[in-house]
Amino acid sequence: MNYYKKPDGTVFSCYKPLAGFEEITVEAFNDHMTKVTAKLERLAELHELTRPLTADEVNRLFIAQNINTVITDDATASRAVEFHPEMKYDGSLIPAKTRINWNGKLKRATVDIWDTEANNPDNAPVLWEDIAYRDGFRIIPKIITATLAFSEGECGWWNDVLYRSKVNGNAYNPSVVPDNWELVEM
Repeated sequence: MNYYKKPDGTVFSCYKPLAGFEEITVEAFNDHMTKVTAKLERLAELHELTRPLTADEVNRLFIAQNINTVITDDATASRAVEFHPEMKYDGSLIPAKTRINWNGKLKRATVDIWDTEANNPDNAPVLWEDIAYRDGFRIIPKIITATLAFSEGECGWWNDVLYRSKVNGNAYNPSVVPDNWELVEM
């Protein structure tokens, strides 16, 4: 393989020897190509940063920036987990009651905290509460208190299966009193 440089500074390779062009080393050719590749990558990045946003991208940005003020109930929030912010570990304030996307599950800050690794839900679980909803339905707890009892017709998740309560004031999960629940076909 032969490597050449044109008078305008561009380089090229050719299998045959050519007259009229400056011959260069393979190292000079590779160096030039590395610079050209880096320049093309910078241009692609610049294009991505300056191209017009699609309507879908604008909607997603709006939702993501306003998710904790637009959606006020946990059932609805559980249907939009991907729009909730993730921790950035940038030291910014996370106000109390802010919902975040933590590994695909919703968590809520119980107090004002700083966005640091030490304060994430795995490292500081007392600063966070689980949002006991998934896809718009409550997650059925192992122990159901009177205030958490399910109404007749209310659906809930138990071990990744969706059930519907057949009785009002249902304070037993499907493994304790299966007759109080019916499987919801999806």
